[in-house]
This record gives sequence, structure tokens and C-alpha cells, in this order.
Amino acid sequence: MTGPPTFTILPHTADLRAALDAPDLAGLARAAADLVRTVLVADSPVSAQATRGLEPEAAEADERFFRFVRELLYWFDVDGFLPATVIGEGPWQVSGEAYDPRRHVIEHQVKALTRHGFVFRTTGGGYHVEMVLDL
Repeated sequence: MTGPPTFTILPHTADLRAALDAPDLAGLARAAADLVRTVLVADSPVSAQATRGLEPEAAEADERFFRFVRELLYWFDVDGFLPATVIGEGPWQVSGEAYDPRRHVIEHQVKALTRHGFVFRTTGGGYHVEMVLDL
């Protein structure tokens, strides 16, 4: 794959199913942060006011990435932290800010990232991931 990392929201039952494509793991992490932010607060502006380190423990890249996305959702649930940018390929540096009801509009409440339908594969041009968010 050439070009910037992307994400696409795919049709799915009552949940939200998404596909992410990127040329490398860093791009995949950025696409995941973009997806999480968009699902949570749509196009509300989110700035990089604070940075957190994130290094999920797992032997395989697919499991590390799954845990990375799950942690982004957990940070919002616990601290209201919204991701703005991501640097690295693991460990990742995630910059963002706390949810502010005066500036951010909640789009969806996400209950969980599910393992149902989770796909993580390398392609000739990078990575392709599919995931389902339980809303």
C-alpha cells in the first residue's frame, strides 16, 4: 500500500465494523487513533495537550495491536482521554486531551472492542485490519 494510512467504516449489524489500512505499524496506530477519536467524538477538534506511553504486552503483532486499540478505548472510559496523534511502532506515544463537553460532542458510546471478526494481516503494501466495536 502506498499513501497515507486510512480507515473505512464498514456496514455491520448493530455494532460498528471498521477496516484500517496502512503501509506500516506506525500508520496503522495513527489510523486506529483516528478511528477511535472519530467514533467517540466525530469531528470535534482534539489537540495534543498530553502524551502517554503505551506498550501492550503480547508475543504477536496482531495481539499487541488489538490491545493497543482496546487501551485507547479504556483511556476514554476511565479518564476521558481522547487520542489526537500517535508516534512509534510500539512502544507508542499517544498525544491527546481530556474530553471537554464544551468542545467535544459524543458521537457513540463504545462498550468494547470485540474479538469477533478481528482480522490482522500483512499485505503486499503494508497492513490490513478489520475490527468490530460493540456500541
